[in-house]
Amino acid sequence: MMLVDYTNAALDRLKEPEEEFWDKRPVLAHVRDFARARMSGPWSTLGVVLARAVASVPPDVALPAIVGGPMSLNLFFALVGPSGAGKGASESAACDAVEFVDNLGRLIDVPVLPLGSGEGISRTFRPAGTADDAGNHIDRALFSVPEIDTLSSLLGRQGSTLEGEIRKLYSGEALGFTNAQKATRSVVPAHSYRAALTVGVQPLRAEALFAGADGGTTQRFVWLDVRDPDAPDITPTAPEPLQVRAPAWNACTLEIPEVARYAIRRNRLAQLRGENVDPLNGHALLCRLKVAAALMILDGRSVVSEEDWTLAGEVMVFSNLTRTATQDALNARVAHANRARGLAVVEREEAENESRRSKARDAVLNVLHGQHGPELSASAIRKKVNTMHRSFLDDAFGDLVDAGHLVSIEVQGGTRYKLTEPA
Repeated sequence: MMLVDYTNAALDRLKEPEEEFWDKRPVLAHVRDFARARMSGPWSTLGVVLARAVASVPPDVALPAIVGGPMSLNLFFALVGPSGAGKGASESAACDAVEFVDNLGRLIDVPVLPLGSGEGISRTFRPAGTADDAGNHIDRALFSVPEIDTLSSLLGRQGSTLEGEIRKLYSGEALGFTNAQKATRSVVPAHSYRAALTVGVQPLRAEALFAGADGGTTQRFVWLDVRDPDAPDITPTAPEPLQVRAPAWNACTLEIPEVARYAIRRNRLAQLRGENVDPLNGHALLCRLKVAAALMILDGRSVVSEEDWTLAGEVMVFSNLTRTATQDALNARVAHANRARGLAVVEREEAENESRRSKARDAVLNVLHGQHGPELSASAIRKKVNTMHRSFLDDAFGDLVDAGHLVSIEVQGGTRYKLTEPA
């Protein structure tokens, strides 16, 4: 069953607004043009660029405490497409398209690392045995998982703590575990690290991400397609890489527009009142605010504007469409598999029943060909066959009559059956 066109409807619904989106800022048009020159998807390339933008910012820069405490900028992206559709191309194009430098013009080097166990995340920042009073070994990282199967395998390990640590990573919470032995202790304080995560997701293998919906894992990702239905026939020349200079970051809480505060507060109020809020959108506004902050960073600024918030809304519309199409494709695959299993069960039962009917027919013929035949009442035949055949005798009688092996004779008190060709 081919389901590779899982997002076509989503892309068609967003085609016109999409082109407007890319032209609203020079840096967005640059990402689109660079992606097409490298034959990678503009949306997935933008996702990796935004992940790198977030990873370039020190961990003590945070979003304001609208609900609970200050919130980390840490951001996750699911890059969605069939196998070989271009997750790796998006990462390479993003790396070359935009360079992030500090306010002195020095390249900001963020290590790109594979994702391992839950304990491995904390040890990325604080290796086992780090002194309690020492700082983190590194304070930022971009985690990359090329294939969703890798993440599925890690999450499926017995006793795995990875999913819980991923959720904490998103929020900038304390990571790791307090073990009795100092050599194995690895606790990373809250908001002492910066992290971004990209995962390559094949739609029909996305169960691992959707399985975590009740815990909020699914909602923490921005879902972006790796394909480009409007890719030009002739590949354009790549523009020169763009250099984005960061402001002089100090430990700070970012300023955000009032429209974002209002939307987040209204949504939170609905949750507190127990109103009907889609669980898959439980983190949508926070995710949108993080995307707005990433767009701000990509634009070389330090204050989140209303335009950042609006553009982030367009990104989230595309994310929701991509996530919904992915879930629909996965559900269709599961439904197809269930139907196939159901048909297999029916076919197996029918085959078993036919086998038992055949044995019942043979048993009837054996009785009538024996010393008591060639004509007996149905009740007499029933008594002489093995009990295992009796539930199929009525079918057997009918089959043999239809095939011309028996004739039925209605008599007082029942039916008699006679061989058409006595032995």
